[in-house]
Amino acid sequence: MERKTILILGGYGAAGSACARWLLKQTDARLVLGGRHREKAEALAATLAAGCHDGRVCATQVDALDPTSLAAALVGVHLVLDCGPTAAFTETLPRVAIAAGVDLVDVHPARSLHVLRGMERDIVGNERCFVTQAGLHPGLPSALFRFAAGHFTRCDTAAGGMLFRVKAAPSADSMVELVMMITEYKMLIWKDGTWQKAPSTHTRRFDFGPGFGRRTCWPLWDEDLEDVPRMCGLKEAGFYASGFNAFVDWLVLPAALVLGSIRKGLGARPLAHLMAWGVRTFTRPPHAIVIALTATGECEGKPRAVEVRVRSDDDDGYQLTAIPTVACIQQMLDGTVAKPGLHLMGHVVDPARLFRDMEKMGVKVSVTVKP
Repeated sequence: MERKTILILGGYGAAGSACARWLLKQTDARLVLGGRHREKAEALAATLAAGCHDGRVCATQVDALDPTSLAAALVGVHLVLDCGPTAAFTETLPRVAIAAGVDLVDVHPARSLHVLRGMERDIVGNERCFVTQAGLHPGLPSALFRFAAGHFTRCDTAAGGMLFRVKAAPSADSMVELVMMITEYKMLIWKDGTWQKAPSTHTRRFDFGPGFGRRTCWPLWDEDLEDVPRMCGLKEAGFYASGFNAFVDWLVLPAALVLGSIRKGLGARPLAHLMAWGVRTFTRPPHAIVIALTATGECEGKPRAVEVRVRSDDDDGYQLTAIPTVACIQQMLDGTVAKPGLHLMGHVVDPARLFRDMEKMGVKVSVTVKP
């Protein structure tokens, strides 16, 4: 079988470097670390090559906004993994990838989906496989709903909650994107066959396990969840999130909502810096990211309840971005995810295998079935 070559854009960044390390461990693919700064890409490639003696990693200089630079970097590449700043996402990369006959995976939120949907006909027509919204959020929630539903013959209700307690804040561009997402925040829950606005007082409590216990969470909807209730046959569903810490939750987030309601993007950059400072300064240990989901329904005519908990005990959040992304790429490399088209990661992967492979990379996955 031909060994595949993967170009990682943003390859020396936090998410890109974490993906590179896991890809070297979990696949036999060749890696090309790409970015605007050749010296940074080469330095990381040299470090990784020192622990990988089969010559599978190298570096290249590439500008993701320059079609000519991208086209040159994609020669001989089978798949491009975009871990660059979300704020820089444009039509350039996917257009060049289609023309070059290269598949694409990105870790971007809804913004990438809107861009890619306009290219879906070209993606299918050129028999490319594009997977968007890989990684933690969006990405894992819809996969987790599908994973839980697989434990029932009929799944009626499912609700998931996410706790995000990390010490290191994401990059400045990522934080700006997060602030922009907050200004478009939607409190939606699935009920009576539709996503509907939840009351402002609507919350749910989830058990996030040792060190955290039960925490109150608020609805957090994303387009990744749009079709999940229909896919799983759910009568009621919702995804929720707890806050970061008191400073961020009660000062920064309300300010982002107020300013965003005046004008989209108003104050985004200074608020992003304030949020990053607040995360670093006020988040106390233990540090972890936990997603907990509870579901009810029937299995062969008998009532059943299932609780699933996914936990990553890292302090920067990038491991739980990289690990599901790499687990998804493993399914692309072996043909499990092979059909041409535009896909959301959480919708197209085999969810049971995704979480098994994530466990091999250190993520804790527990399932409790209560008949």
